[in-house]
Amino acid sequence: MSSIVSALSDLFQSIFEVIYSFFATAGHLIQNTISFVLHFFAGILNVVLEFFRGLVELAGGLVQFFLGNILILGVIAAAFFAYLQYQRNQGRTVKVGDKKLN
Repeated sequence: MSSIVSALSDLFQSIFEVIYSFFATAGHLIQNTISFVLHFFAGILNVVLEFFRGLVELAGGLVQFFLGNILILGVIAAAFFAYLQYQRNQGRTVKVGDKKLN
């Protein structure tokens, strides 16, 4: 008789564990789905922020590149202008092809 009671007790305990496992699995599924959705939108936000951060860094790099090149081109232009002034002060004309520069 005690084995029948023990078997019925085990049966009800197993049924309870199956039902509990079902609800626990459903709870984990809902929790993981919500976590996925939140991480998805956070990832989209991070992509947008990183994109604009990259644009700002690109713009800064381009400005630095252009300023560096403008400085070099300015030095070259100043040297060319100084050369033309020197040639003019010496009384010589500078010609490129058939065109007189000073």
